[in-house]
Amino acid sequence: MGIDFRTLSDSLEANELEEYFVSFFDEYESKPKNLEALKQLHELAYRQWDTYEKLDESIAERAEAYLMSAMNLSSYDITDSIISIVENLSLKNVFDYLVKAKERVSAPSIRKLIQEAEDEYADTIDDPYGDFDDFL
Repeated sequence: MGIDFRTLSDSLEANELEEYFVSFFDEYESKPKNLEALKQLHELAYRQWDTYEKLDESIAERAEAYLMSAMNLSSYDITDSIISIVENLSLKNVFDYLVKAKERVSAPSIRKLIQEAEDEYADTIDDPYGDFDDFL
């Protein structure tokens, strides 16, 4: 493994984070999509959220493709991790997929997890910083 993204500063600018996202995808896209890799991506997503800026479109596309290939709706931990990343990066396409797939999920705990995310983020997933516009 290259960089441990958990060791990055909590306060990075969006343009600095772009380089780390590219590094993540260059390293992990061809590897198995497991919980440890998702945790690394979550570290970047969390820091991106704190920039109050939308993710660069080309990076968002790579993130969506990565998360869709990592999707495992029979794993609570993987689904939970994906939802956290999706919320932090405002990835509406993946969010919509999860919401639509909810009824096909056999585990009640995973269906509930997706339902809670839908209840909380459905109205803001494509404009998460809308409420902050009044303060900027």
